[in-house]
Amino acid sequence: MFKLALRSLALGCVMALVISCENDYSEVGTDFINSIEPQPAYVSENVVSYSEKLNSIRTNGFSNYLLGEYSDPVYGLTETKILTQLNLSPPNPDFGENPVLDSVVMTLPFYSRLIQENEYALDSIYGEGSFKINIYESNQFLRSIDPGVDGDFQDAQVYYTDQFDEFAPNISSTPIFTSEIVKPSELTSPVILFEKNSNDGVDTLNLSPRIRLKLPNNYFQDKILDQEGTEVLASNSAFNNFLRGLLIEADQQQPLKSMAMFDLQNEDSNITLYYNNVVLDSVGNPSDTLYNQYDLSFNGIKLNLYEDNFNVDLSNQDTISGEENIYLKGGEGSAGVIKLFSGPDLDGNGTADELDELRANNWLINEANLDLYINEQVAPSSKNRINRVFLYNLEDEIVLEDFIRDPTAVEGNPSISRVSHLGPLNEDENGNPFYRIRLTSHINNIINNDSTNVKLGLFVSTNVDASGLVRTKNTDSGSFDNVPRNLLETPRGIVLHGNQSAVETKKLKLKIIYTETN
Repeated sequence: MFKLALRSLALGCVMALVISCENDYSEVGTDFINSIEPQPAYVSENVVSYSEKLNSIRTNGFSNYLLGEYSDPVYGLTETKILTQLNLSPPNPDFGENPVLDSVVMTLPFYSRLIQENEYALDSIYGEGSFKINIYESNQFLRSIDPGVDGDFQDAQVYYTDQFDEFAPNISSTPIFTSEIVKPSELTSPVILFEKNSNDGVDTLNLSPRIRLKLPNNYFQDKILDQEGTEVLASNSAFNNFLRGLLIEADQQQPLKSMAMFDLQNEDSNITLYYNNVVLDSVGNPSDTLYNQYDLSFNGIKLNLYEDNFNVDLSNQDTISGEENIYLKGGEGSAGVIKLFSGPDLDGNGTADELDELRANNWLINEANLDLYINEQVAPSSKNRINRVFLYNLEDEIVLEDFIRDPTAVEGNPSISRVSHLGPLNEDENGNPFYRIRLTSHINNIINNDSTNVKLGLFVSTNVDASGLVRTKNTDSGSFDNVPRNLLETPRGIVLHGNQSAVETKKLKLKIIYTETN
């Protein structure tokens, strides 16, 4: 037992030492030897960077959807519409005796934060413009299963952002509803509602900012209440074949544009039918009134349909020598490709000569950085910039090891999470805006562990913790089969200095801080 205890103690000490080393590694990138002075930084200019337009991205199966128009001084105009099914909550409703429809209200809550009493800050509002909301009936059948080429019905149906022209013939040309003018940026106050209840009382509701629109009673009388007891309301599948969906469009009312993002899975995002039932006494006279409501949710298939006027031509990017700029834009936008250690391979062994030399040096890699400078000559406006960018292994479509090991990861707070690996927008000592991406573990693996020197994908990001990918197609050079999902949660874009930038101090380079061990 004593020997066993000694073994356990020894094993515990070893494990503690290993864990300690691992913790040190996650912060500085390698087994740093403190007694050896680090050398001056090594700068690799054998970096290639270019951009690729993303013409079509999967849009169904998610929660967050953009509505409106966004004007970018570099990239041009982006317009988004929402095509959504309505789901019965629940199916086969019983509206009781003598239902009378009082009103129909569509609710779209904003993302918001309470900053003081009766005042909210709105998130995910882009622009100061105003719009009217048009709602059209859609006859486009949206299916959940792809029948496949062979009719095997094995895969989920995928819809893409560029399918509006395909669906347009199946959407009514006349709206069933047009709202008054809405200016999202000004809707910062809480919404106070007074709702009658079945006990002859009134419920007072203090709600976060939202768009509430009274829709036409006669339309929903015909589509819902008049269908009570029929097979149309027996199930959501039957109902979705009867009323196939609604197209929601923001009709801009001034030169300034406005776009907002809504969570359509939110329980407050719905269409509510308010109705009452008149209770008759034994001789048929009204004796009481019951107040009820019935919800239609947006929990069915939902799509964001884009119409873009993308002003930057990315069709002839130099994928060998790289480009002067990297163009990154959210939505149906664009992404960057970065290739490290892309110099000559004179010995023909399949590895760049620079990388062969670095591997022979036997260095300890203390830190490795890419500094991505915003090109203020091309994109001078600061209000359109986004705070974070996202980098991942483009070939294997996985995050880098630095993402996994970042000690600054904060669950549930992406604005301050992973700031070591994916540094937020900052300024250098001269006031120049840039992003610093630390990829120490990635570079250490390439140089010291013979890992593959893969291409890297670069994107704007609203949530650097969200690493899930979605399918894309029709890209210019075919580099991207999948892209980060949260790319579709912002229309904003930035322009970065690439490896061919004429500004030497802002040209994209790889900086390595190392320690010699020989």
